[in-house]
Amino acid sequence: MCGIAGLTIFGNGNSISSENKESMKQTLELLHLRGPDENGIKEGRNWLFGHTRLAIIDPALGTQPMTSPETGVVITYNGEIYNHREIRLVLEEKGHRFRTECDTETVLEAYLEWGKEAVGMFNGFFSFAIYDPRKELIFAARDRLGIKPFYYYKGEKALSFASTIPAVLKLSGIKAEEDIESISHYLSTGKLLFGEKTMLRNILSLRPGRTMTLDLGSGKLSIAQYWKRPVMTAHDRNINAPTFAHATEKVGELLRDSVQKRLMSDVPVGAFLSGGLDSSIIAQCLSAKSQCMLPFFCAVSDDESANEFRYAKLAADAAGAKLYEIKVTPEDFTSNWDFLISQKGMPLSTPNEVSIYYLAKALSKECKVTLTGEGADEIFGGYVQPHFSAYDFDRCARTPEEADMTSQFGMSMVMQYGRSFFVNDTDHYLATCSWMSFLVKEQLFAADTWDALSQDEKLFEFYEDFFEHLDGCSSFDKRMHLHAEFNLENLLGRVDNSTMASSVEARVPFNDHRIAEFAFTMPDSYKMAWKSPEAAERGKDLTAAEIDRLDLLETKRLPREAFKPFLNREIIERKKMSFPVPFEKWFSGVLMPEIKTICMESTLARSLFNTSAIEKMIEQKDRNLWLIANLCKWHDALN
Repeated sequence: MCGIAGLTIFGNGNSISSENKESMKQTLELLHLRGPDENGIKEGRNWLFGHTRLAIIDPALGTQPMTSPETGVVITYNGEIYNHREIRLVLEEKGHRFRTECDTETVLEAYLEWGKEAVGMFNGFFSFAIYDPRKELIFAARDRLGIKPFYYYKGEKALSFASTIPAVLKLSGIKAEEDIESISHYLSTGKLLFGEKTMLRNILSLRPGRTMTLDLGSGKLSIAQYWKRPVMTAHDRNINAPTFAHATEKVGELLRDSVQKRLMSDVPVGAFLSGGLDSSIIAQCLSAKSQCMLPFFCAVSDDESANEFRYAKLAADAAGAKLYEIKVTPEDFTSNWDFLISQKGMPLSTPNEVSIYYLAKALSKECKVTLTGEGADEIFGGYVQPHFSAYDFDRCARTPEEADMTSQFGMSMVMQYGRSFFVNDTDHYLATCSWMSFLVKEQLFAADTWDALSQDEKLFEFYEDFFEHLDGCSSFDKRMHLHAEFNLENLLGRVDNSTMASSVEARVPFNDHRIAEFAFTMPDSYKMAWKSPEAAERGKDLTAAEIDRLDLLETKRLPREAFKPFLNREIIERKKMSFPVPFEKWFSGVLMPEIKTICMESTLARSLFNTSAIEKMIEQKDRNLWLIANLCKWHDALN
C-alpha cells in the first residue's frame, strides 16, 4: 500500500519546472504516512510522478515509480493484485521477463501486453497512473469497488493527481474552494463524494471501475467505465437463480477464497474483529486454513452497552487466535479528530473513523496489513431500514390525496416518516437515509446560500437519474445498488484514511468483485427475509423501522447461512451494532463543549448558515451538529 502523485503538462512547448519538482517533494511529505518505507520521484519533459511506499510485496526490489527498460513506460501504483502470479505466468509464456516479485511490475507488463484492457484482468484493489511515451498519454485506473482513492485536478495546461486531496492541492497549487452543492449533499447523506465531485470545487474523484486517459498533445481527458455490477430485473434474478442451498455453498467458497487471496504478503498480517457476523466470518475462514496465528484487534470502551468484546472473544477463541483489546476514550476521540480530517482533506463521515484509527495504530506495532469486514452489508443486504423500507415504498401512496392514514400500515408510516406517501424513489430514499432533512437544511442555510443551491435541485436530480437507470429492478434491489454505489465507496474511503494514517494496509475480503457480481444476480429473498412465518404475520402492517426494532428479519442471509455451522450461535443471532463506542453519550456529554465552540466560531458556519438555527441545535443537542462540526473543522484545516 502506498501513496501516489503525479503532474502532467499538456500542449506544445510546455514542460515541468523547478517549482513543480519542489512541489512534488512537499507532496510526498504529505503522503509519508501512506508509505513511510521509501519514496521516489521520476520525471520527463512534461510529466512528473511521485510515490511513497509501504513495502508489502518484495520489499527489497519494489521501488517506485517503476520504468519498463524496453519501452520507457512508467507507473506509479497503489494497491495489491491478488492474482498477479497467475497473470505473470501468462505474460511469461508471451515472452515477458520479470526483474522483481512485485505486483507493480505485473501491472506494468500487463499494460504493455494488453493495453487498457489489462485492468479487467486484475483481482484486487488499486489506483495507478501510467505514462506511455509511445503514445504520449497518461492512463490511470481505479479498482472496481473504490477501495483505493484517486483524486485529480485538471486545469488549462496541467493535470495533477494523488491519493489524497491535500496532496492534489499542494501539487496543483490551486486554492481550496468549497463546493456548496457537495456540502449540501454531505449534510443530507453524510457521504463525502457527490458522484465524482468532492467538497472542493474542481477537485474530482475518479469513480470506481473507471479508467482515465489524458492525451498530452491535445489535453483531451476521457473517462471510461470498465466494470459495473450486474443489473437485472427481479423476474430474471428469480428464474435464473440457483437454489438457496447452492447459492449459500457458492458464497462460502467465494469468501474462503477471497480471504485466502488477501493473505498474500511478505510482511505480518493481522485482523480487526468486532464480534459481529462479518469479521467473525473472516476469523472463521482464517481458522479453517489453520492460519490463526494472526493477531486480532477489537475496539472497546468503558460503556458496556457499546462494548462488543465478549462477542469478539467468542470468535477469537473459536479460531484459536490471540485477541488484543484496544480501549478508546472520549479523550482519544477529541485528540485525533482534527488529525484525521487533516490527513483526509475532507470531514469525517462517521465517528467510527477514530476507532478504526486506534485499532490500526495498535496493530501497526506488529503488522503492516489488516483484514477487515467492511462491505458485507452493502453487498449482501445488512441494513434493515435503508433496504427493507423499499417495501414501505412499494405499499404506500404516491400523493397525499391517495394516502390512507386510518389503516395500521398508514399509521405506522406516519410514525416513521411523518407522512404516508412518497412521490418517487428519490423522495423515499432521502426521507429514509438522510442525516439532515430538507426542511432542517432550509432553516439552516442562509437565504442567499439556499437560493444559490436552488433548494437542492441538483441533489434531487442526481438521485433521480441514478434510479432511472435501474428501471425494471425491484425497489429493494434499487436500494441495494444505491448503497453499493455510494455508501460503499464512502465506507471504504473511511477505512482507507483511518488505516493509512497509521501506515497500515486494510484488505476487505467481502469486496472481491466476484462476490459482488454473484450477489447482485441473486433474488431479494436470498439477502433479507422474515425470520419465521410468525415474524411475517407480526410485521405485515408495520414499517421497516418498527420491524427492525422488533428484530423480525434475517439479514445477510447468504453469508449467515454459509457460516452458521461454524460460528457461535450468539454471533449468528445477535443484532447488528453500529458503533464500537458509545458515541451518542459522548456526543451529548463530553464532546458537546468542543462541538458548540467550533460550530459557533467557525468562519464557514458564519458564512453559510443561520446562527439562530445552530444555536437551536446546540440547545437541543441535535445529532446534525456532528456533520456541521466536521465541516467547520475541515474548513479550518484547509485555511
